[in-house]
Amino acid sequence: MGYTVVSAADDEGAQGSGLTLAEAFTRMMAFARCDYAFGRSNGDMHLSLAQSDDAPEGYDTEPPPVLRSKLLDDVRARAEIMRRFVNHGVNGYRIMTDEDWLREELKRCEQQGHRPARRVDAG
Repeated sequence: MGYTVVSAADDEGAQGSGLTLAEAFTRMMAFARCDYAFGRSNGDMHLSLAQSDDAPEGYDTEPPPVLRSKLLDDVRARAEIMRRFVNHGVNGYRIMTDEDWLREELKRCEQQGHRPARRVDAG
């Protein structure tokens, strides 16, 4: 499954598609100007988020999903936390599955009478 990073601002649209979950998460955090770090505490994997120093003032951040995992394997624990950001936003950017983004893009284009921004192969 691939992932797409999208901007809440309609004029920016997709900021990358066909990405792995880790690539999409990293890209979303970079566009959202969030510094982040994964670490363990008391056996749990935690994600720490902080606004970058160069982020413009006035950025609204919706409450993040649960930033902790009890999984013992570091890779699986990080992936579990990152998956919680699918369809959730940070500073105006969010991760969607490629399929969900395509469905949303086709619907938006149909409503506005435009052609899709990228080629869509049927079937």
